[in-house]
Amino acid sequence: MAPSIALVSPVRRVLLSATGLQIDDAPALRSRLLPRLLGALLQAHEHGLARPDSACTRADLCARMVGMAELHRTQVWRALALLQHSPLDGLIAAHARSGGPFWLDADRLAELRFELDDGRPAEGPALADWLGQQRDVAPRVATALLPLAYAEALARADYLLDRGELYPARLALQQALPHVPPQDLVAAAALALRRARIARRLGDWAALQDELRELGQTVNDSRLPAPERQPLRARLAILSAWHWYGSLGQPAAALAKLDEIPTAALNQDPTLRGDHGNLRGIVLRELAVSRGDAGLARAAIDSLGDALRAASLAGLPDALQVCAANLSNTLGQLAEAGLLPVDGPAVPEALRWLLLSDAICTRWQVGRSSLLNTIFLLRLATLGGLRFDALQRLAAEQGLPLPGESYAALAAQRWAACRARQSQIPADQRCAFLLLWARHALDEGDAFSATDLIRQARLQMRKLRDEQARRRYQAEADALSPHQQQA
Repeated sequence: MAPSIALVSPVRRVLLSATGLQIDDAPALRSRLLPRLLGALLQAHEHGLARPDSACTRADLCARMVGMAELHRTQVWRALALLQHSPLDGLIAAHARSGGPFWLDADRLAELRFELDDGRPAEGPALADWLGQQRDVAPRVATALLPLAYAEALARADYLLDRGELYPARLALQQALPHVPPQDLVAAAALALRRARIARRLGDWAALQDELRELGQTVNDSRLPAPERQPLRARLAILSAWHWYGSLGQPAAALAKLDEIPTAALNQDPTLRGDHGNLRGIVLRELAVSRGDAGLARAAIDSLGDALRAASLAGLPDALQVCAANLSNTLGQLAEAGLLPVDGPAVPEALRWLLLSDAICTRWQVGRSSLLNTIFLLRLATLGGLRFDALQRLAAEQGLPLPGESYAALAAQRWAACRARQSQIPADQRCAFLLLWARHALDEGDAFSATDLIRQARLQMRKLRDEQARRRYQAEADALSPHQQQA
């Protein structure tokens, strides 16, 4: 019996001409629009677009077909109807057949070889010339010198951002906006990214959503240079994950968004890798605590460790202090949830990482408008039952002793240090800080100060939009009230 031979579907040759398509030796499909539409999609696919996650709108495709003022729905519908019952049926996918957005099916595309009517492959400069562009892809972004006003405002915004002065940084970015070079999508995206970071740090989720929408349009714009597309898309995914986690309270969806980012993109940029590992560790910690999963707890520590390594080796002090503080807080929360032993090395190790973060903030003058490090410190001290003099010895080993002679005195000093910028601190952060300060004041026998701090915390609670968080803080304030404890 003769051995069976596996039949492999041959690659079909598709010829693009000005008047239609020729598929192998079959009769030509007559259409002036269809070959140009296919050519525009092939060019977009070559540069990372025309895919399910970055589909092309009719306007995108029209911009590639030089000389066409507008691409009407009826034109598209008629052109795609010609592909039905042909070997190209299913090649062009769309959310709506006439309106788009459109992309190319990868499996069908692999079965086809496209050529131009002069015999050249339908790709690169040859395809751009055939579409009438005279250049490869869309017109390149001008590389002229940035306007001085733009560069100066951007530098000022970065300086303010590093120091946690978020509203002045937002104002500097607003002043840079009129000076963005025309048609320079990368320069415009740089402003949008910084605005999104500010919105995220302020907990201004509506503003973050607006910036994500603008960044998404930029990433899918055919004029964006191809080398800029992947890192921008990765940063957009990280910011979207922050929105899923911080605004919508869905850590699992945030984790799925983070896992979409290619490893190659993270390996090329230590800042990106640090941001990714930092948020991934936070999200995994939330999932570990809510599910009581020790495996997720280990994964959270590993992710934060990878972020810390990237920031440390790349010499990024701001990112390093953030990762060290979040690693410390994660170790503490996992110990509190019973996923790490409280009486083991977790709490002392967490304190050492937190003191390192504090030392970096002091030496580099970063994070001056944040109370998070002090919040983490006060929580860890309560969790570990650590006396202030013992903590002071650990801080002295780091080379930067803590101010004050007690936890309440330390909290008062930190609160006074950021008094001028307290409006830039999110309300939930202020609530947590004031209640922890009150707890330590009570432990030190100062019921009068504790009562005033609880009163201030109740005032901050009114500013919280999250009803669940408001109730949680109210319950904590009720439990801390001196008269409640006496009862």
